[in-house]
Amino acid sequence: MTAPARSTAAEATPAMPSTPGSQTPAAAHTHAPARTAAGIGRRAWEQFADNPLQALFATAIVALLVLNFTITNDRIDDTNDRITRLEDKMDARFAALEQDVAEINLKLTALIAALNRTDEVDAALEGRLIDRTPIPDPIDAPSG
Repeated sequence: MTAPARSTAAEATPAMPSTPGSQTPAAAHTHAPARTAAGIGRRAWEQFADNPLQALFATAIVALLVLNFTITNDRIDDTNDRITRLEDKMDARFAALEQDVAEINLKLTALIAALNRTDEVDAALEGRLIDRTPIPDPIDAPSG
């Protein structure tokens, strides 16, 4: 009996026909394609999809950010509402103060007009003093 002939790897693999411009498998690895933003992003998403814990944390972070922005917007809206109510109150108070000042102005005008008709004001403006104290009547004066 004869022993079966052992074949080598070179004999077992048929030779591939050589085409122009083709590279051998070893040469294909030496010239890696240039990294592009799309390729890097795709690889990052693939790694992200491979790790469910990372996906869970990322989803939680995005949810918290959205919640934070929503709460912040609500607070801004509440603050704007408070400012509007405060402005309305201040406008009402200023209108009431303006009305009070107008009444005081009318009263002062009337008072000044009444004072201008008196002899005391004319005398004071001229530098004279008028004594308006009543002079006691000697008949009614108490004796003693």
